[in-house]
Amino acid sequence: MKDFIKELLERNSHLTLHNANEAETRKKLIDKIIEEVLDWKDFDISYEERVSEDGNTTFADYIIRTADISILIEAKRIGDSFNTIPNQKRVKLSGQIMEGKTGDAIKQARNYCRKKSIPFAVVTNGSQWILFPAVRTDQVSFSSSYAIVFDSLERVLGEESEYFKSLLSRDGVIDGNLATELIGRNTDQFEERRLNRFFKGSGTRSTNPIYPLIENEVISAFSDSIINSDKDLLEKCYVKNADRQKFDNRIKMHLQKREPLFSSQPKRPMRKRESASLFNSITAASSNSRPLAILILGTVGTGKTTFLQYTRRVASESYFEKSNNELYPHWIDIDFRNFSQNESPINFIYSSLFEYIKNDDYFSDYNRSIKNAYSEDIKALKSGPMFLLSKNQDNFNEKITEVIMDDYNKVAPYVDKLIKYGAAQSPVFLVIDNIDQFEDDETQSNIFSDAIALAGRLNINLIIAMRESTYVDHRNSPTFDAFDFDPIHIEPPEIPAVLSRRFFLTGQMLSEKKGSFTALNGADFKVDDLSVFIDIVKSSVLGTEIGDRIDVLSNHDVRLALRMTREFLARGYTDPAKALQTFGSTKKYTLPKQEAFRSILLGNQSVYSEEYSVIGNPFDSRLGRSNGELLRMFVLGALVKHSSNTGSGSLDGPTIRDNLKAIGFSESDTIDVLSDLCEKRFIHTKSHGRADLSSSYFASRLGGHIIRSLLSDFTFVENILMDTFISDKAVWEVLKLLSQQITDERNVVDRLKLRASRCRSFYSYMITQYKPLLEEATRRSLDPTWLSNPLEEMLKELEDNMQKAIDSAERNYGNNKPKKA
Repeated sequence: MKDFIKELLERNSHLTLHNANEAETRKKLIDKIIEEVLDWKDFDISYEERVSEDGNTTFADYIIRTADISILIEAKRIGDSFNTIPNQKRVKLSGQIMEGKTGDAIKQARNYCRKKSIPFAVVTNGSQWILFPAVRTDQVSFSSSYAIVFDSLERVLGEESEYFKSLLSRDGVIDGNLATELIGRNTDQFEERRLNRFFKGSGTRSTNPIYPLIENEVISAFSDSIINSDKDLLEKCYVKNADRQKFDNRIKMHLQKREPLFSSQPKRPMRKRESASLFNSITAASSNSRPLAILILGTVGTGKTTFLQYTRRVASESYFEKSNNELYPHWIDIDFRNFSQNESPINFIYSSLFEYIKNDDYFSDYNRSIKNAYSEDIKALKSGPMFLLSKNQDNFNEKITEVIMDDYNKVAPYVDKLIKYGAAQSPVFLVIDNIDQFEDDETQSNIFSDAIALAGRLNINLIIAMRESTYVDHRNSPTFDAFDFDPIHIEPPEIPAVLSRRFFLTGQMLSEKKGSFTALNGADFKVDDLSVFIDIVKSSVLGTEIGDRIDVLSNHDVRLALRMTREFLARGYTDPAKALQTFGSTKKYTLPKQEAFRSILLGNQSVYSEEYSVIGNPFDSRLGRSNGELLRMFVLGALVKHSSNTGSGSLDGPTIRDNLKAIGFSESDTIDVLSDLCEKRFIHTKSHGRADLSSSYFASRLGGHIIRSLLSDFTFVENILMDTFISDKAVWEVLKLLSQQITDERNVVDRLKLRASRCRSFYSYMITQYKPLLEEATRRSLDPTWLSNPLEEMLKELEDNMQKAIDSAERNYGNNKPKKA
């Protein structure tokens, strides 16, 4: 490299001596610096690109582009010395620097940039380099901006070479250094250009008028806390079948599985032949020479807690049956949902054990438990320090009571004594659940170590339930490494089966319950049997598109599926009277799917917001930069295509990083996008771990449906667009105008046509935003996995769906009937 720098400096001197023209300066010096010092590739550089405006055409010397950024470089002959350059490295773009040849070159480059919408410019004669922001979107004027000046090639290649390269090299520009240095930030989205900041729907969303009559039953049946209900309710709601779908025919995508966490196959109690695995381990515990240590693992919302409670209260009910005169096993639940980080995990565990002891028939009985637990201590005191006092039995008993009460008040010594003794007589199971309610690694680690140490010291059986990702984060810790756990894997149950049982239970609870509500037309509508409405909802959900949507959107998370169902029961239907009337006369009625789907997307908000919705926004990567807005979709599209093409495998982090870097995005952008996609459940890591470059990634079923189905869904697109940043001012004004017209329009059909126009305008704009990503990927010959435009692929289907909605509205409302929607 030293020889190369020496050669450039000599070449600079030679060109200066011979007063070389611009072409020679560019060829022999500037090209070398751009390509070999700054490491820009042929694919990145456009030479002599046409700049046209008002019938005048000129040519820009260099335009450097990636999918995310563009820079214009205006070259001058080496003899053109920028004599008006001040001595400072950082100079305001006003005054002396804007005079003479220096000012002319800066103004020329600035004007080119304005015509081409290029944010940054460089002017150079090969020796001197001036970097400045040419087009700003943050309301800062050009004359208030600053340029960075390198006043000689000796500085550029010598003492300031690292700074020069950090700003202008390919890696430096992609990492955002140039933008940060010139405008103070690496973002260009400043104004509030999200429609949900200006249009709030109807303000507060109306409740389904029948919902107050069925609310208690719905909450009871669709609660994710069914574990706190009675045994019969738990048994009716429990689903034993795992979801084993391997291929989704609707989106033609293979559904990938994550890597196994253990070298040996864990027990899978959701499968029929292994359904009694935990029960068998529990009942065999009394004959084991050493206590059990069991890990219950599963993803978020798969039902780990429900499985534990079903095992305890249904499958093992007789085993844990209490007796007044015989020993019996103990199941001690410690649920960390009730834990506060203001206390220590060990104190919380002891407090929970203490509560169990106080309320248990065996442990609270002095003659059955307490006396025997302290027998060795009493014997030692009687023959030792309290020997003289023991001559008087009453005084001795009083002192022994003081000893026990002292332990009782301290809690931990008392718990240790009784649990250790009890465990020697009959199995004691310490069941630790929901330890990952807190994302803090230190808290989780303390819970593990405290629970394991306590179980070992008291010789009791330990069952710990946690997410697979939590186990992955801690499995190499000394705590886990030193303990031999038997793993049990809880596979996600079939969501339709879960919903079917919950609907059945709701119907039973509402059977023959009467009520009345105010219908949409203001009339008092009486219902003799509210379970009929649940029958209508059930037939509208199970085996239908909306049922499939809940299944897909929940992505195996039972808790989320139940929440979505509660949401659309509460707010998803505005005219239950019509449903009940039609069903009463025809015995058939299907509730409008778009109402239910919209309710699921919005939750309790009046307009879509990613922050509050169960579904993330694939149209907005939240990077703060317009050129990277569709990076989520770009990565997700590649992963979906990969799963469709190969049927197996995944893309590793470095491969994704290298492909994004090739088109102009930084490693931090890659990590941000992958983390968001994982958090939104669009993709998963193969290893169960967190998103980082060491992980491999595959598209989830939800991610596949986003790319292959939901992008063409009118309801989905028109709601998601409300929380998508619109960088183009002209498009923003069109969308704002259409949104206002939609708000003001009373005619149902006309309003629907306006909604379709807004959706079409938004979608067309998103296609134009996606094209630079695809063009850069194509130009750089990325793998075909990356070379598709899912928006264009789904456009026709979206148009068809919008037309179906308009046709339906015209059939139902006519073209000129000003009815309320």
